[in-house]
This record gives sequence, C-alpha cells and structure tokens, in this order.
Amino acid sequence: MWSLIKMRRMLSGLLIILLVVFWLAKPSATATPIQQEQEFLSLTIPRGTVIEIETAYRVSSQETKPGEAITFKVLKPVQLGEHTVISAGAIATGRAVLASRGGHFGRAGRLSWTMETVTAVDNSSVPIQAAGRVVGDSKGAKVATRMAVTGALLWPIAPVALLHGFKRGENAFLPQGKRYEVTVSADTIVRLSTVR
Repeated sequence: MWSLIKMRRMLSGLLIILLVVFWLAKPSATATPIQQEQEFLSLTIPRGTVIEIETAYRVSSQETKPGEAITFKVLKPVQLGEHTVISAGAIATGRAVLASRGGHFGRAGRLSWTMETVTAVDNSSVPIQAAGRVVGDSKGAKVATRMAVTGALLWPIAPVALLHGFKRGENAFLPQGKRYEVTVSADTIVRLSTVR
C-alpha cells in the first residue's frame, strides 16, 4: 500500500515537472513583443490657415496683469486632407498686452491681448496671430455732467461736486466662450506617427 502511494506521488511530481517544462518551452504570445515599425508623416500647416477658438474662462481687466497668459480652446479640428493636425479642444495661448481696471471719473477698464501659439497633435507649438481688445463701460460723460450741474446749481458746495469723480468706470471683461478666429502665422511642420 505504501508503495502505491509513493508511486502516485512520484507520477504526480513527474507530471507537474513535465507540464512546467512544456509551458516554459512553448513560445508565449505576450512574452515576445510584436515588432511594429513606426513611421512619421510630416505635414505642413500653411501660413494663413484659419483656426476657430473660444475663451476657456472669464478674464477681467481688474484681475489680469500685462504679460499674463490667457487660455483659449480650439473649437473645430484643423485637418489637412484626411489627417487631423490640430484637434478640437487643443489649447491656444494668448498674452495680455494691456490690462487696466476701470478708473476714477468714469474711465473705462481696458484689456487687449495678442495670440501666440496653439498645440498641435504632436505636442508641438504652432505660431498663430491675432489681436483682441475689449473695453468696459465708460461713465466719463455722465460723471462730468453731474459735476458741472452740481457745481453750477449748488455753487456754495461746489467742492462736493468733486465727489462724483470717485465714480469708477466698468472693468473690461472677456466672457467665457467668446469666439474668435486666428490664423497660423508661419508654415509649420507637424509630424504624425503611423504604425506599419
């Protein structure tokens, strides 16, 4: 009886060893990487190509400083033939040139910017050009009229008329989702990877 048990154990051990050896000797599909040749297709985005963008968030002339980046998003993909070179949702960057808050005596706030780059599908920067400007609501004429009327009618308290000068003009706002068209400023090469 003991010999029968020993024989079964030996056969089981031998079977396990054979299975392990067979499994290790068999080429695995996951063990050997599939060799894929990757080629790159170079496409040139021509100068003057129009790109539709929109502001990614609300920008205020009071909160923005000259030199700060302003973010925009691409609305529609830019395609050359059947290939997409700039995808929808890609980030476009502008730079604030002038940002001034609304001032005393009803002077309106101002915000102006220039466009710099947009990101292509290969993560390269494509130079773009456009300039934008928004101006807040000016209350200068209204403030000047109130000061003149108060000074003329109530001449004894004319210095109080100067208090109307503390009325500020409105800040300039660039609302979220405001749409613009920009153009590519120089021929730019984009490399698209293709698997062979």
